Parts: sequence; structure tokens; C-alpha cells
Amino acid sequence: MTKKELSDLIREEATNNSETTSETGQTPIVPSNRARLTKAQLDELITELNQALQQEKKQVDSLQNKVKTLETEIKEERDLSSRLQNELKDAENYQSQLNEQKELVEKLYRQLQQKEELAVELAEKNELIASLQAKRQEEPKPLVPTPSPREELQVKETALTRQARELEPFAAPASASKPLTNEDIGWFD
Repeated sequence: MTKKELSDLIREEATNNSETTSETGQTPIVPSNRARLTKAQLDELITELNQALQQEKKQVDSLQNKVKTLETEIKEERDLSSRLQNELKDAENYQSQLNEQKELVEKLYRQLQQKEELAVELAEKNELIASLQAKRQEEPKPLVPTPSPREELQVKETALTRQARELEPFAAPASASKPLTNEDIGWFD
């Protein structure tokens, strides 16, 4: 094997590290033999590490911003969800009230129809009464004999006498006044 120079080895390692970094997305692994590196190489390595660190900070910041954005979106979604649930409850209440009102309207409509039917029947009966009254007025009135005042007086007298008889006080039958004994009453000692 041929001996390679130190600078060639560092370049190969840097190339390998940059390829590994680009493939894995991680920061390059610093060689363990830092003592062999020159100051320029160390400065270059520090610059690369600082750039990688800044990129990682930017990535962390962007991820934190995404997390904050997602948290606010989640909060907004929860608020929206609770508001929609409240609106759903209100809608259900309105629906039940609407159903009650519909039932009431239907009941009132049935009552109105019944009253209209009754009004039609009443109008027909009124027409019938009016026609019967007109016919009655057109017909000659039969002569009704009027009772004489004497007959009325007799009818009133009989009614009065009947009423008086009904109102007469009840008289108990006469009884012998004999004292009652304990045996009669049913007492015993």
C-alpha cells in the first residue's frame, strides 16, 4: 500500500462525511484525531459545524412554529367543535319546538274544520227554522179554546189542596204511656 498524505486522508474523510451527512441528515462526525488537523482545517471544520448548527436551529425554529400553528389550529378546531355542538343542541331544541308548534297548528286546524262544519249545519238548521216559521205564518191559525176562568180556578184549587196535603205534619199514632223496663229496652246487668 502506498502511503497517503494527511491532507488526502482528510479530504477523503470530509467527502465521506459530507456524503453521509447528506444521506442521513446528521451533522458530520468529527475525526477523533484533531491533533493532526491544521488550524485552517480546524477553522473550516468549525465553520461547517456552525453552519450545520445554524441550519439545525432554523429547522428547530420552523418546527416550533409549525407546532404553534398546529396548536392554534387544534384550539380553533376545538372551539369550532364546541360551538357546533351548542348550535346542534339549539337546532334540536328548535326542532322539538317546531314539532310542538306543528302539532298545535294541526289541532287548531282540526278544531277550525269542526267549527266550520258546525257553522254550516247551524246555517242549514237556521234556514230550515226560517222556512218552517214562514210556513207557519202563512197557515191559518187554528182556534184554540181558551179555558174559562172558573176552570182555571178549579185546577189551581186542586193543585193547592194537593200541596197542602203533602205539607201537613206527620202525626204519630197515640201510644199508651207505660214505663219501659230494662227488659223491654234489652239491658242486662
